[in-house]
Amino acid sequence: MGTASYNKKTTFVLDALLLEQAKEAVKEGGYKSLNVFVQDAIYQWVKILQREKIKKEFLEASKDPLFLVDIEEINGVF
Repeated sequence: MGTASYNKKTTFVLDALLLEQAKEAVKEGGYKSLNVFVQDAIYQWVKILQREKIKKEFLEASKDPLFLVDIEEINGVF
């Protein structure tokens, strides 16, 4: 899940129903613990957010005339 990582203990307050659903998912779904489940869920959301950020940056770049000129110059080389 990253390069050099280590575990750090923290505390969260969760909605009771959400917590019960997470515990049920652990029982049914091959996670060895609630910690692993929560860590995986956070990791997946972080990846989604990072992809969304990159999409937004590409969209902004596509409106930048200087960036578009650079792309045309690069395409000309190939």
